[in-house]
Amino acid sequence: MLSYALGKGGILFMRKTHATKVLSLCVLMTVVGASALAQDGQNIDWPLHNLDLYGGRYSPMDQINTANVATLTPRWLFQHGVIDGVSNQTTPVITDGTMYVTDSRGSVYAVDAANGHLIWTYDVTELLGGARQAGYIFRHRGVTYEDGVIYSAAGSFIFALDAKTGEPIEGFGDNGQASVILDVLRLRYPEVETAISMGYWFTTAPQIHDGVLYVGSTRSESRIPGGHVLAVDAKTGDVLWHFNTIPQDENDQGWEIAGSTWVGGGREGGGIWETPSIDPELGMLYVAVGNPFGDSTKRSGLNLFSDSILALSLETGRLEWYYQQVHHDVWDYDNGQQPILFDMEVDGEPVKALAQANKNAWLYILNRETGEPVHPIIETPVPTETEREGEQPYPTQPIPHKANGERMEPVAPVIAENIPPEDLEGKRLVPQYTPLAQDIIFAPGMGGGASYAPIAYSPETGLLYVTAIDRPYNTRRGPRGFFSAYDPTTGELVWRQIFEGYGQSGPVVTAGGVVFVGAGSNIAGYFYAYDAATGEELWKFNTGSGVFASPSAYMVDGEQFVTVASGGGSRGRRGGDLILSFALPQRR
Repeated sequence: MLSYALGKGGILFMRKTHATKVLSLCVLMTVVGASALAQDGQNIDWPLHNLDLYGGRYSPMDQINTANVATLTPRWLFQHGVIDGVSNQTTPVITDGTMYVTDSRGSVYAVDAANGHLIWTYDVTELLGGARQAGYIFRHRGVTYEDGVIYSAAGSFIFALDAKTGEPIEGFGDNGQASVILDVLRLRYPEVETAISMGYWFTTAPQIHDGVLYVGSTRSESRIPGGHVLAVDAKTGDVLWHFNTIPQDENDQGWEIAGSTWVGGGREGGGIWETPSIDPELGMLYVAVGNPFGDSTKRSGLNLFSDSILALSLETGRLEWYYQQVHHDVWDYDNGQQPILFDMEVDGEPVKALAQANKNAWLYILNRETGEPVHPIIETPVPTETEREGEQPYPTQPIPHKANGERMEPVAPVIAENIPPEDLEGKRLVPQYTPLAQDIIFAPGMGGGASYAPIAYSPETGLLYVTAIDRPYNTRRGPRGFFSAYDPTTGELVWRQIFEGYGQSGPVVTAGGVVFVGAGSNIAGYFYAYDAATGEELWKFNTGSGVFASPSAYMVDGEQFVTVASGGGSRGRRGGDLILSFALPQRR
């Protein structure tokens, strides 16, 4: 039995009262005086996780713009019915009028992008081996598409499916399922039976270019002996090359650089949370590597290549350059978001740039050809006094500065603020990078800063749009979302919006001058539209639960849509299954 209601804004709620796993609902709005649809029947796709190889998240569409976005209404919604207790983080991929989304297990759902009607489903639940039974299903952020095939990295496998039918692609792995992480692990650990038993699985959508899939494995907290960047043949599922983010010995590439930066114990962590970016002209792949793990008193040194951006050769996986954002991390300041690539001019000179914001709340802007900072990034002394016997804190950390030499404004506070008085009893407010202790409060906390939400860049405004979280360590204060626009040519903060809830939804910016972003909350989740140039709030819609996913924009038959997944509460721990697509009201 299904119940739903309509109000001024369209769909207010939709509820299941039976055990149906998959259901969809299409509601067509008929509002007098609304703008007419485009007449050319044009389709504009969103084929990759963050739209393109650069991860730019800029749509050239302007049918929805600053003048009419206030009239945006829900056109349809889809619910797949799987709620596993984690947030709904899928980013919809749209090609040729069909949308592809995933649940937290990595099962794939194809729906009509114009009306939300289900076309096919591919359920991976029984194909994940020990992952499901061991409770290792963490979260899943979507698929990628190339040449009529949909690819989903689920559990510790990659699945290849026919985009039209959902049938597995013969010749790719074993009936469309390739055990790529296990294939790599067995080169060093021949007795290992499953990748999940060593703590390896995927949370991210693969990247794809010229018949090759690129994907990284997670997760650091499972004490993995390094994360793996994998290049996989998209036809066969065979691993072409792999790179271990924490070299274990001289057999791993980068050992001569990273080997001596781990002193005294295990080399654990370095998981990869998000999709790599690609510059085909430079022949480089850019990967954000997560935090180290294990007893920090037994891993003195920089701990390379944890908390780093790596540039690898597309063809061979050879390390071209690296940049570490946090040395000897004990604060869980790992890299969660896909590096964004863009071109700009600085002092009249063209720069091939890369930007990425870290959970430490700093925005790093680098030359993607060399890895050198575009503006000064200064190794700055930080506190080193510690209560932990054997701990050797690193004495400096790299702090980004603007072109004029002043310190850059962080993407979220790095000094704890708005702390409830009761939280201050018996505790000390300390600077960022203070070694951990039980009686301290600092910002950002382990759940703060810039997480997995990707950055967007608009060539129209020349601005970077960055989402982050303000939540200090060791307090009960609720989170605040920080949504900021930066001029990368100077490093200046141009505008900022602050909202209640988590800032873990990446933005999408359009040629219509609008930037969309969601807010995660325990109670409700708003989907916002802001003026991309000024930051003025133009529209918002309460989706009914937290938005922890990044939206997509697309066009079907000449009509522009913006779509986002909703479903999540505190830190995304309460899952949901809703996909909402918005459009301008139709004429009667």
